[in-house]
Amino acid sequence: MSLFGSLRGSTGSRFLSVAALVIAATAVFGCSDRSRAVNAGLRDRIHELEEDVRSQSLQIEELEIQLKATQTPSIEPAQSGHPSIPVVTRLRIDSTSGRRQDADDSGNRPLEVHLSAVDGRNRPVQLAGTIRIQVTLISEGQPPLELYSEELTPEEVRDAWRGGVFGGPTWLISVPLDARKIPDDTRFLDVDIFYDDLRTGERLICGDKVDIR
Repeated sequence: MSLFGSLRGSTGSRFLSVAALVIAATAVFGCSDRSRAVNAGLRDRIHELEEDVRSQSLQIEELEIQLKATQTPSIEPAQSGHPSIPVVTRLRIDSTSGRRQDADDSGNRPLEVHLSAVDGRNRPVQLAGTIRIQVTLISEGQPPLELYSEELTPEEVRDAWRGGVFGGPTWLISVPLDARKIPDDTRFLDVDIFYDDLRTGERLICGDKVDIR
């Protein structure tokens, strides 16, 4: 078994062991004050282990990306593989994404997609690469309808950076929408992001439903 597999196995086993203790404690102690205290303590421990599992999983993903970068011929050795260099490990479409409330200069309300990125320590990290965004309308009983697709160059991605007020920075992608193609009762659009990292050669993908009401 690989090192990454062993790490995943150990974190998962710890979580399952504590979960089993909660079930056993409930069966033994019933609903007494003592059992409630024991269960509360075990629930807190499970929450801590869940956070630990999420953190270690993210670190494993980062290590796997760094390892792959060292084995990619197109990446210069000086640019990759050093453990102190944070790499983009996970992307997320931020919950602040949505349709602009006021119209722009052309009279339309574009879809504003805010993208965030973190490294293996769940810390904000700079994007450096290309992004392809795809927006799709999925209606019941109808085939998917692609409303928009665009690829941003590394320069455009850099210009899309926006500073965060309460969280980390995001990258803003403004998507023009043709209202004639969107039924009035549409609540969500499917947004998919394809990111190709210049530093590691890694492709990361994320997607989510974005509220356009």
